[in-house]
Amino acid sequence: MRTSRRVVPAAAAALVVALAVVGCGTDDSYPSESAQTTTEAARETAPPTGTAESEPGPAGTETQGTETTDGIPAYQPSTLVSRGIGSAVLTTSDPIAQVSTFYLDFVDREGWQTLSESVTPYSTSLTIRKPGEGASISVSSGGDGTLVSISTYPSP
Repeated sequence: MRTSRRVVPAAAAALVVALAVVGCGTDDSYPSESAQTTTEAARETAPPTGTAESEPGPAGTETQGTETTDGIPAYQPSTLVSRGIGSAVLTTSDPIAQVSTFYLDFVDREGWQTLSESVTPYSTSLTIRKPGEGASISVSSGGDGTLVSISTYPSP
């Protein structure tokens, strides 16, 4: 008899907990992990919008001389590591100084306004803008070569 008095309250407590869990359900306001993965994959494969320039090809491919990220050219020769809309990461075996000079010359030649510039023997970081667009370009050591990161964004 004493055992049944303990089982009934324990069973009732378990039932309350089970109903509370079921009643809570799922919160659809936050995407699931699979939805986030799908969204990220779609970003990588979606064609750019609002730009006439081409985006770099699939990761691991050699870039071509005409490829740009929203108007910022891909250094040549280079290999595409990753890309997204408005961004690209490249690697090259050329030295940091040579790649940095390429992007510094590009900024001057194409009339971009330099908002921030840091040039050292080990890296270069540029923040630039034109009416309606901005960009950050970073050049640094990356494993066996030089890493280039390009990010673009709308700017007033």
